[in-house]
Amino acid sequence: MFRLRNSLQNIAIFLSVLMSFTSVAGLYIWHLHPLGVARTQSFYNYIAPYGIMAHHLLAFTVGVLGLLVSVNLYRRVRSAWILGMIGQSMLFTLHLYYTGTLFSVSSLISLFILFVLGFTAKDFRRVPKRRETWRAIGLSLIPFGLALFNAILSLTFLRRDYAGTADFLLALKHSVRFLLLMDTHGADFIQHENFLYTVSLIAMSWISLSIAFILILKPLVYNPIVNGRERAHVSNLVHEYGQNPMAYLALEKDKDYFFGEMINGVVAYMVVNNVMVVCGDMICKEEEAVVFMGEITRFAHKNGWKLLFLDITEKLRHAYEDFGFGLIKIGEDACIRLENYDMRGKKAAKARANINHARRLGITVEEYQPLVKREVEVEQGLNHISKEWFKVKGAELGFMLGDLSLESPYKRRYFYAKDAKGKLIAMVVFVPYEGGAAYMADVTRRLPDAPNGTMEIIMFEAFSKMRTEGVTWGNLGLCPLANIGSEDNSVTNQLLQFIYENMNGVYGFKGLYQAKKKFAPTDWQERFIAYAPKPFGFSYAYAIIKAQNPKGINKLLLEKLRIKTVSKEDK
Repeated sequence: MFRLRNSLQNIAIFLSVLMSFTSVAGLYIWHLHPLGVARTQSFYNYIAPYGIMAHHLLAFTVGVLGLLVSVNLYRRVRSAWILGMIGQSMLFTLHLYYTGTLFSVSSLISLFILFVLGFTAKDFRRVPKRRETWRAIGLSLIPFGLALFNAILSLTFLRRDYAGTADFLLALKHSVRFLLLMDTHGADFIQHENFLYTVSLIAMSWISLSIAFILILKPLVYNPIVNGRERAHVSNLVHEYGQNPMAYLALEKDKDYFFGEMINGVVAYMVVNNVMVVCGDMICKEEEAVVFMGEITRFAHKNGWKLLFLDITEKLRHAYEDFGFGLIKIGEDACIRLENYDMRGKKAAKARANINHARRLGITVEEYQPLVKREVEVEQGLNHISKEWFKVKGAELGFMLGDLSLESPYKRRYFYAKDAKGKLIAMVVFVPYEGGAAYMADVTRRLPDAPNGTMEIIMFEAFSKMRTEGVTWGNLGLCPLANIGSEDNSVTNQLLQFIYENMNGVYGFKGLYQAKKKFAPTDWQERFIAYAPKPFGFSYAYAIIKAQNPKGINKLLLEKLRIKTVSKEDK
């Protein structure tokens, strides 16, 4: 039933687009007659007779606005549904008036659109922001204000050139008519010098109406301007309830926020097409997660968005399952319990050997604390490492990966390595979670010529220092698609397994897993994505890629190609 209803809606919207395009193109078709005068006349008699009778520029403008309404009908915007119903009712009346018959092509099209839109009214649920609606109403009143102004002016200062009625109400009626129908001849002025005045009034009227259309068709705001107070509130929530390693990334500036109304909580998100992509879990009390999820799903439903949570933990899994979300395992975080961390044993032999190699080369590790003291040389070194890193690795990713954020470090921790000459050669930025009881390696970068063991010695020294401070967990970050298992026989899981086994040339899944495995993690903690409604489809896959590649997927592919080309030339 859903597919049938959706198909009927799309057919009705397509017909609405066709009718609007006919009005837009009419300005050119009527003058060019590409099919001949007789056929053009016949076409408009059957499809859009009002396009002939109305002023051509008026038909063009109404057609453009009709296209705007049609696009927002496809997006299931409520105000577009209202305008569509009003517009099609008026068109049906015009068809009936000009053709004199009920069963013309044009009237049947309007009836079909009215029937489908009326029958499926509940599906058009995306609403505009109340403030934008009031602005639209105010702008739509401007033409009537201009009509009043013109009526008064016509009977006072311009009365010598005015050839219309001396009655104020009739003059007002004439003013409204010539402004809305774009007919300068209906302005009732004798001299041609008043032409610029009348055209200006018409232009101002239709510009204000067009802006009103745009505002009232704009869905509920989803790109709010985040002020300092809101970001500070997010910071407090992250430190108090952020159990997910991704929670700290909510403070990055590439995200918008949805705050709970009944619950003291927040989610950090962005919108890709019609998918609300959330970074990590909800940030709230665990016992309030189900209630907060209800608020989030209502917010998404109101906007007509699908929901996609990236990189969630087991802790709040019940909240997603209670609301019918589909869950897919996407990998595991390599975690180390720091209380007994010493890099001994066979499993950590390779990492230990690399660390010893780095020490023999005179590599040392220090922590930089920008909130205690800003050091220009250190920050220049960190920025230089980043610049060289991106030359080799390509464009910077976003959303699920943080940045240096030296201007607003909050509680990030910066560890860097220096060679024997004191040159900065690598760095790792850690972000806290679980109220500071755990830290995740968020940003890891090094110079291309940094010796083997450089990253290992930074990790070891950083985790050793954190252990003495009482930190419980060190997190090396996500290993995408690691240990996703073969017990799930779904098509999506099989596809992910295929990617992990066969597409390491595009992304080093296995290499990343082995690089973190050599640290001998004590825990491999599962990570998932949660999505609703089911099933998992192309829109979700595209949203995952697009969210993390703000410059576009095309640029990502071109960057990958450039890097491969440079690598081959170097060899």
